[in-house]
Amino acid sequence: MSLTYTYFKMRKGFGRQPMFCMVKPEMVDNIMPDEAEQKKYCLRNPVNQESQAVLSQSQQEINTTRVVLTDTGINHLEGGWPKDIHFDDEETTSRYRRRIERDESYVDAIMHLTPKFEHYIDQNNAINMYDLFYKNMPSEDPVEKPIIRINNVFRDRQCRPTSSIGWTCEEDSKLVVSYCDKVFPINTPSRNTDLVGYLWNVELPSSPVDEFLPPVACWQVVCSPVSAPILLGGLEDGRVCIFDLRSGNSPQDISPEHIAHRDPVSALLYINSRLNNEFFSASTDGVCMWWDVRNISKPTEAMIMSVFSPIVNEYDLANAQPITTLQFDKAFPTRFLCGTDTGLVVNVNRKGKSHNEVMSAVFKAHYGPVKALHRNPSISKMFITCGDWRVNVWSDEIISTPIIPGQPQKYQINDVIWAPHRASSYMSVSADGRLRYWDFLRKYREPIVISRLSQHPLLKIKAHDNGQMIAVGDKKGVMYLVQLSDILVYSGNKDKPRMIQTYERETRREHLLETKIKEIRLKLTKTEDVGVEAPPIDEITEDFTSVESEYKRIVDEEVRNMGPGRTLSSSQLEKVKQEVRKR
Repeated sequence: MSLTYTYFKMRKGFGRQPMFCMVKPEMVDNIMPDEAEQKKYCLRNPVNQESQAVLSQSQQEINTTRVVLTDTGINHLEGGWPKDIHFDDEETTSRYRRRIERDESYVDAIMHLTPKFEHYIDQNNAINMYDLFYKNMPSEDPVEKPIIRINNVFRDRQCRPTSSIGWTCEEDSKLVVSYCDKVFPINTPSRNTDLVGYLWNVELPSSPVDEFLPPVACWQVVCSPVSAPILLGGLEDGRVCIFDLRSGNSPQDISPEHIAHRDPVSALLYINSRLNNEFFSASTDGVCMWWDVRNISKPTEAMIMSVFSPIVNEYDLANAQPITTLQFDKAFPTRFLCGTDTGLVVNVNRKGKSHNEVMSAVFKAHYGPVKALHRNPSISKMFITCGDWRVNVWSDEIISTPIIPGQPQKYQINDVIWAPHRASSYMSVSADGRLRYWDFLRKYREPIVISRLSQHPLLKIKAHDNGQMIAVGDKKGVMYLVQLSDILVYSGNKDKPRMIQTYERETRREHLLETKIKEIRLKLTKTEDVGVEAPPIDEITEDFTSVESEYKRIVDEEVRNMGPGRTLSSSQLEKVKQEVRKR
């Protein structure tokens, strides 16, 4: 049977050949606009039109026929044989195999596949695919861009300022937030009418999972380190209270008014103890009080921050320094840091016997109130403060000046914290609504990441223990849950030793400067004792004026000698300075 068919057709049966060429445009018709129809319409300006860029979708449910699926398998032990040959019969299979091997197509196929098989066999013998060829090469950390990303936003319906933030101590940590306007209620009624605080689930920003209701505005809130439902509150009238969310949103216990602080509670912290049932509070009345959770009817101990008074045990608030913030580190069980409203930071020893032992060190940290105070979690002798427009890093060994002074910012710094797992990094929030992340090992004088979170001033910042989640609250009651990239959370193997070297270097430099200043003061004291009068200020001013005029004259003369349009190089300026020194 033939698979081809041949037929013939004349050329004239294909039709006429088309011939295309370029021609000029030709007017076929012209339709003029109808003015009567045009008058029926008018121009609208502006035009508001709503549009939806997302495709419209619909959902419907139907009952379809159930498809039953089954899993079946096969055990293939022998190659494919024709139907008339059974693979168990050796005589039949060998006879069929010999017949196939005598076929010319089988021989050609084998000869054609032989070079490919030899190539693959040689390639497999040359390369050991199970060997680790680069196992001795040192691994390098991936380069990652530092990123600050907003995960969730929690909004207060009444737009109250955020007063305090805390994290509960549980596997699925929750955020505890108190809201109030921190204005001293002196001879005026309090502005805070809505007193409720919220407990937020980090994955459900729509509504709080629980709430607590203090009797007055809550300035400070602290979570228990052992029990998640237990909260401590520092109130506007100076009292402290305990909440147990398992039994309701009202306080379970509250301290009496006659032994409470005279001003609102400005600081509240747990103390590291065996049962984790001790905490202490402070206020701008200048008193620190220690409490026991099991009985807050009276404080276990009280101390007046009379920094410049030799009398410690006498309860005289005339010389007390108003306290704005506290800091306690378990590395120093009997010591704590106290920030005051006058810009001082006091290193206090509870077990001291004399005034100098109790107030062991006084740091003149800021010109205004100390708003935040935290010790470095990796280097316990180093702590950070913020106030006015600066963030300063201090050492317990240097009292006179900070070892790393911060640059003055354009907006006030409201809060600052160390990064939990990086010894060289800290975060600050300011009145311009920006979160800044600083790292001394990368950029010494400027932040490495700046994120604009809000249009309103940011007031509080609190980091989770894992270091990756950061809670930031602003003045309008909006709390931002921020996630940091891994490069901002975890430190390298050499970061902590390098930061320790930086700390030691800056501490040594400040020690040398202090020694030099003491020598200069000692020389001035000896000069005054001998009776040698120092030159008057007028003569010193005249000397500086004459030197400055001489310097300007020589520079102008050099510029004139060089001709118009020329400037002095650095080497020429140095020659001029040397000539002025000689004269």
